[in-house]
Amino acid sequence: MNSAGVLNGAVSFATATWFHIRDLSRETSDVALNLITPVFYACIAYFLYVAGGRQHNLLNLMIGVGLMGMWSTIMFGAGTVIKAQRHQGTLEFLLGSPKKFSSIVIPITTAASVFGAASMLLTCLWGVLVFDVRVAPADVAGMTLAAVVTTLSMGAFGLLVAALFVQARRAESLASPMIAPLWMVSGIMVPVSGLFEPLRPVSRILPMSWGAEAVRAAAAGSPYLPQLAWCAAVGLVYLFVGSWAINVVAKRSRHKGEVNLW
Repeated sequence: MNSAGVLNGAVSFATATWFHIRDLSRETSDVALNLITPVFYACIAYFLYVAGGRQHNLLNLMIGVGLMGMWSTIMFGAGTVIKAQRHQGTLEFLLGSPKKFSSIVIPITTAASVFGAASMLLTCLWGVLVFDVRVAPADVAGMTLAAVVTTLSMGAFGLLVAALFVQARRAESLASPMIAPLWMVSGIMVPVSGLFEPLRPVSRILPMSWGAEAVRAAAAGSPYLPQLAWCAAVGLVYLFVGSWAINVVAKRSRHKGEVNLW
């Protein structure tokens, strides 16, 4: 593919993602829920933290809570992407498009990830303004880069989630029980080293695990590029696997006339 094709593809992706961000922002109740819920998480975590007699690493605490909110947003956003398109009356048109279905879904899941990143930013800002969390200026650039890569990788993970949930009549019923276990396994709530040993390899196949380590390392002023590279690599794997899976499901549904089951 020549450079012009790559540039056109990047512009198309950015335009589609921005369109879906605007579309998601029209749902005032969802926006409020996605932005307010992490603040409640932050308050609960902070008071538990202080009650336990700990007075350090508050920035890591806010980062972890923000990533929890990001994970929840992505799971629900990606898990219900097909349902949302059906409610808007656009699903049949999207499936009938000559483009691969994955190229249509990826901007939607990325838009959900951007909303999740906004909740993480709000959580950290809440910690700075309310709980006096200290962020050194030198950490901001690294944390921003790590957050951007984590957001894109989680958008790719959301594509696989959409493929798995695409034919589920009640996707929310599948997303809800998956959120808390994935919080634990990814190392957001507890360190990966504190997990039950057979579960530790599972955390390494989740981009959120590497992303959390990269953001925390950047916040601490430690080297974070290796973790960031692994986050991007795992995200690329999910991008290819998720694209293949969603295209296979869409093709099978067209051939068998099962679009009405989506």
